[in-house]
Amino acid sequence: MNDVETIYTQYEDIVSEFTEQVIKNQYASLYRECTAFLESLGVSDHTRIDKAILTHTVMDYFTDISRMKEFHHVKHISERKALAYETYWILRRKPIQVMINNGNEEFWAFLNEKFSFTRIASFLTREQKSVILDEASKKTFLSFLDTLYYFLKYRTLDPKTLELVIMGFQTGQMVHE
Repeated sequence: MNDVETIYTQYEDIVSEFTEQVIKNQYASLYRECTAFLESLGVSDHTRIDKAILTHTVMDYFTDISRMKEFHHVKHISERKALAYETYWILRRKPIQVMINNGNEEFWAFLNEKFSFTRIASFLTREQKSVILDEASKKTFLSFLDTLYYFLKYRTLDPKTLELVIMGFQTGQMVHE
């Protein structure tokens, strides 16, 4: 009989389904994104990316995707759904670790949330880079971003809720056009 830890750490089926290369690529991509994010904040010397935690983040993501694909009988998932599940596992596992805290507790406490926030915001605005918002739209957009960041920091969330938030924003973009 397998104990919970053995079952949890056996990812052979996931590796077989997605291939080792796809999983390594996902890990490398997230690692690069984390590194670029930390460098952009100028905090690389104060933080580290825990490789074991990031590995579990990626494997948990693929495990969820596998279950979802099997349950819904689909071969591919949307980018929106992928982002929601990645975000969920980043926030659950917290691969960005603070090594040196220089006093700003709020800043250091929520680095994984800030990283996740920037990924979602980038995804939502990737096709809107040249759009100039009027003042009312700008105010509404900034309010949405503030609320999203608050939500990531303080609310209990799951991948389905994150997907709904992303979908809701995208729907608003279509209606606005």
